[in-house]
Amino acid sequence: MNESLEVLLLGPREWRPLFHVRGLWQVEALYWGHYLARFAPLDIWLQTRGLGRSRDDFRFGETPWATGLELLKLAEVGPEDTLYDLGAGRGKMVFLAALASGCRAVGIELLGGYNYVSRRLARWLKIENAVFRDEDFLRTDLSPASVVYLAGTTWSAETRERLGERLDTLSPGCRVLSVSHECKRPRLELVGESQHLFSWGRAKVYRYRVSDWMSP
Repeated sequence: MNESLEVLLLGPREWRPLFHVRGLWQVEALYWGHYLARFAPLDIWLQTRGLGRSRDDFRFGETPWATGLELLKLAEVGPEDTLYDLGAGRGKMVFLAALASGCRAVGIELLGGYNYVSRRLARWLKIENAVFRDEDFLRTDLSPASVVYLAGTTWSAETRERLGERLDTLSPGCRVLSVSHECKRPRLELVGESQHLFSWGRAKVYRYRVSDWMSP
């Protein structure tokens, strides 16, 4: 019951970041202007036809602005970082990271419709450090990333397993934030875990750092 109330009251939690992170309220206003009349499940279904991927890989869920700020702080993301958001969706975490921390934020997303809108927003608002790529994160070169954000809640078990192999290619020192998915890979050292509020309710976020060694 308490968790349901928290989700219903997400709005007030979002006011603080909207007016404390420069430019974020403009992103939110443009989101409302474009997506207000769109039904997310239908929008996703229309974009996923013919992709040849499991429907379980495209369940809608987003990271609220306030939660995103909490996670960026925990991961100590700064201007010198390059953050990759795997399965970026509408690009909220990408815009937030670019504006709040000054890092280079890269959204990797298969649904081209979302990337098209996000790129237009980035151009209109002149957010040059927010980049959106039409790519499958299971094939993307992750080695340039110093921070990786992934919302495992929204993917199939098979995709989460395949992603683990991609995480093995991350550079030493890279930080990984994994929502609700415990990534048990030889080079991922668990730094901490904490509960946070998302659009679907509370979920555990696992924080890892990539070591420079591989277990036998």
